[in-house]
Amino acid sequence: MKSHFFYFILLLGFTFACKKADPLKSAGKSFQTNKDYASLKMVLEGLEEGVDKKQLEELLGEPIDMGFDYRYLLDSTGPEGCVVGAVFHLDGEGKVDDKWIGEICE
Repeated sequence: MKSHFFYFILLLGFTFACKKADPLKSAGKSFQTNKDYASLKMVLEGLEEGVDKKQLEELLGEPIDMGFDYRYLLDSTGPEGCVVGAVFHLDGEGKVDDKWIGEICE
């Protein structure tokens, strides 16, 4: 009986050890918590164009919804004195067709 318990614990350990965290989800959580540039950039670079706006919300949280794009801002400004953030432009179906990160001067 002890050997079955040992193998069960060993199998359970392997299961958790082999489970990899999704780097985009981790970066998204980090951005939501810390509002840091590195995490926001990682999500921006990791997402392919064509992703649905719902996925952005799941990863990065509530956006600034401009209707035609979603914006996620940092609490800092760039050299031109404008706020820094990421812009995800949305097509007519609500899918990302362009994205960039930097100063947003408007």
